[in-house]
Amino acid sequence: MHPEAAWQRAILLFQQQRHDLAAQELRGLLAQVPDHAPAHALLAQALLRTDQADEALDSAKRAVGLDPELDFAYGALAVVHWHRNEHEAAAAAIARAIELDPDDVHHRSTLAQVRIAQRRWDDALAAADDGLALDPQDTDCLNLRTLALARLGRGAEAAHSADASLARDPDNPYSHHTRGVMLLHQGDAKGALHHFQETLRRDPNHDGARAGLVEALKARNPLYRLVLRWFLWLERFSGGRQVVIVVGLYLGSRIAGDSLESAGQPTAATVVRFSWLGFVLLTSCAVPIFNLMLLLHPIGRHALERRARNDAGWLGGCVVVLVAVGGMAWFGSVFGELVWAQVGWWFWLVFLLPVSGLGLFHPGPSRIALQTFCVAAVGVWTWWCVRFQSLFDAAIASAKTTGTAESAKELLRTAMAPVLEHRGHFTTLLLVTALSTWFVMLAPKGVPQRRKGAAQ
Repeated sequence: MHPEAAWQRAILLFQQQRHDLAAQELRGLLAQVPDHAPAHALLAQALLRTDQADEALDSAKRAVGLDPELDFAYGALAVVHWHRNEHEAAAAAIARAIELDPDDVHHRSTLAQVRIAQRRWDDALAAADDGLALDPQDTDCLNLRTLALARLGRGAEAAHSADASLARDPDNPYSHHTRGVMLLHQGDAKGALHHFQETLRRDPNHDGARAGLVEALKARNPLYRLVLRWFLWLERFSGGRQVVIVVGLYLGSRIAGDSLESAGQPTAATVVRFSWLGFVLLTSCAVPIFNLMLLLHPIGRHALERRARNDAGWLGGCVVVLVAVGGMAWFGSVFGELVWAQVGWWFWLVFLLPVSGLGLFHPGPSRIALQTFCVAAVGVWTWWCVRFQSLFDAAIASAKTTGTAESAKELLRTAMAPVLEHRGHFTTLLLVTALSTWFVMLAPKGVPQRRKGAAQ
C-alpha cells in the first residue's frame, strides 16, 4: 500500500478506536518509511491504548528524535508520560508542544490533565481556560475546567461548566464523569451515581467513573458522607499542606486538652484528647469498612476493583480474629490457661488501624511498606503469644510443684510475677502498631494504576 494511503487508513482506524489495527497499519507504514515521525507519534498513542506503555514511550521518543520541531510528537510523548504517572516529564513535553504550536487546543487540554494529576488545581484551571480561549466549545477543556473548579470549591462555576459540556456533547462519557465528580463534591450522591452509571454505560473501561460509582454508593450512608467531605476538602491542598493540616489537628487536640485540664475540666479534656483517636479511627477505617459492606450490594460488589475487595476481605478477616481471640479471653478459665488471649486481644483491636489503612494506598512503595509492617506485626504477635503462654505455664507448674501458692487466686498471682517483664514487649508492639497510623495518614498514597483501555 502507498505510504500516504496507509497513513490515512491508520488515522481512520485510530479515530474509530480500533487501536490494534491502527498499530498494525502504522508498523507496516514504518517498514516502508522508517523515518516517518508522525507515524511513530501516532503509534505511541495506539500502543498506549493497548496496554503497551513501554513500547509507546520508545515510539514517542523516536518521533521526537526524528523531528524535534514536530509538536504532535511532543504531545504524544506528554500523553505517554502522563499515563505512566511521570508528571514532571509530561509537563515538560507538553510545554514544548505548546511552544511549537500555541494555537493547538488539544495541547492545552493535555496540560490541564497533567496539572490535575499533579493536584495543581489553579494551574489546571488556567490551562483549561487558555484552551477555551482558543475554542470555547472544546469538550475536553470544559470537562477539565469543571474538575479543577470542583476541587477548588467553586461549585456554582463548576456546575455551569459541566452543563455547558453536556449540552455540547451529551453522549460524551467524560462529560458525564465530570458532572458526577462535580455532584459528588456538592454532596449529591444520588445525582453523581446516575452520571457515573451513564459514563460506564458508554465506556465500561473508565476507571474514574468506576471509582466514582463506588464513592457515590458509599456516600448514601450519612457517616461516610462526613468522611468523604473530609477527604474531598483535604484533596484541595498539596501533599505538604495536607501534612501540616493533619499534624495541626493533632497538636490542636493536645493543646486544647491540656488547657481544659488546667481549667479544671478533666472530663472535657479527656473527650477532646480522645477525639483525635476517633478521627484517626474514622478516617482510617471508613474506606475498607464501607467497601466490606459494599460487597453485599448488587452493583457495588462489581464496581469494586479486585484490590479494594481484597483489602475489605483482609479487614473482615481481622475482625473475625479479633472476635475469636476476644471470645477466648472472655471464656478463659479462672486459672487463665489462655492468658495470651486475655492480653493479646488488644493487639487485634489496634491492628485494625494499619490493616484499614491499606485501603487508602494505591500500589507503590508506601503500600508495600505498610503490607510488610502488617505481616511483621502479626509475626511478632504470634511469637509473643507463644513465649508469653509458655512462661506462664512454666510458672504455674513451678508454683504447684514448690507449693508456694495455696489458692487459685494466689496461684495466678504467683504465676504472673515472672512473666510481667515479658509483657513489656507486648506494650511496645501495641505502641508501634498505634503509631503506624501516622504513616497511614502522612505517607504518599500513590496513584491509581490504569487498566487496559483506560488511557485517554
